[in-house]
Amino acid sequence: MQLTIYRGTQEVGGTMIELRSSNTRILLDAGYPLFYQGKVIDDSWVKKPFEELRQLGVIPRVEGLYCQDVPGFDGILISHAHSDHFGLLKYIHPGIPVYLSETTDKLMEMNLSFPIPGYSERDRRLIEMYEPFSIGDFTIKPFLTDHSAFAAAAFEINCEGKSIIYTGDFRGHGRRRAYLDRFLKEAGKGADLLLIEGTTLGRTGESECTEEELEERIAQAMEMSGGIVLCQPTSQNIDRVISFYKAAKSCGKIFVMDIYTAKVLDELRRIGWKDLPVPSLLRPDIRVYRPRMLAAKMEKLLGKGSTKGFRAFTVSGRAIGRKQEQVAMLIRPSALSDLKLMGLRNGLLIYSQWQEYRDKPYQVRLESYLKSRGFSDCYLHTSGHAFEGDIQKVIKELSPKEIVPIHTFCPEAFLKFNANVTLRRDGVPFRL
Repeated sequence: MQLTIYRGTQEVGGTMIELRSSNTRILLDAGYPLFYQGKVIDDSWVKKPFEELRQLGVIPRVEGLYCQDVPGFDGILISHAHSDHFGLLKYIHPGIPVYLSETTDKLMEMNLSFPIPGYSERDRRLIEMYEPFSIGDFTIKPFLTDHSAFAAAAFEINCEGKSIIYTGDFRGHGRRRAYLDRFLKEAGKGADLLLIEGTTLGRTGESECTEEELEERIAQAMEMSGGIVLCQPTSQNIDRVISFYKAAKSCGKIFVMDIYTAKVLDELRRIGWKDLPVPSLLRPDIRVYRPRMLAAKMEKLLGKGSTKGFRAFTVSGRAIGRKQEQVAMLIRPSALSDLKLMGLRNGLLIYSQWQEYRDKPYQVRLESYLKSRGFSDCYLHTSGHAFEGDIQKVIKELSPKEIVPIHTFCPEAFLKFNANVTLRRDGVPFRL
């Protein structure tokens, strides 16, 4: 069996790994990069033409993968619904089947930042967690993992007498850390190869706390604020939304979410996730607001009926402004014009995502406006990725014959964990 890691041996994001047997080719993830030449990639680049992006190296050169090629792959496995793991699908030949869970499929379908043209017509084949399936010569078993993308997957892959475990993105300090325990209990021990992420290695200034500990810190910040609390997680970080909701509830505040978040939570509830804070008569402490730009984008990308729900639980901007001291509200930079009409003042912004994004022009505009209105801000966050202790735990308990770090800027940090670490290079094939 031959492997080629097209991107990820020396950077975070843009994961893309080919596995090739005698008769079958599959791809593990198809990620759009987060960085270009060491800097966060410009948002506008996603609109550049295919050939330009390929010349820049944003799109790796892979024969038989893209729309203009004769399809040469038998399937693509998508581990979770973050663009740095699925964002290149828009360029990939629609005739190549995509294997993913129902939850990941739904979150990708609803993604507003990286919409995939013609996604509903693609050959998507839904997989069940913990249930093995086959693609040609490969037998694959998916496992749920805890990550900031809801219901992310790890994969155990067997082919030609060899076994590979791909962790995808994972952590052991989230609300669903039991997923990691089950993965370590049920995945095969002594695999020929472990492909393991190391996103947090080498980072400084990040708090190593659990999601529950973060919730407590958020609640303390809310209690100390005399005004409205604006909460800013990433849009599909479901467990972080839950943390903000529970913190607001403990402080006696009304929790206001935007129509997109409400729609995502409701769609996840419909496919079986019952423990989510969906606006309903049973949750009088949750209300929904409709930022104009966001609602227009939803109707354009998700359909005209996508914003029609939750009428009974909708709150106007004017009402939020009148009762702002009683409110904790999810916020996004595109809602700045709506915020200006609410008359907000002297509140608190809690920023709860990767710090690199704070330098984006739209975020700078949002924070500058809030500062002009007397707002203070604080950074309360915990990573969606494993800290060093859990990385070492996975390596120890799975005890693989070879370990290849991916999704990391510090692959050399793995060398101190285990003697079986091999540092690979992007685009260089190797065999098992």
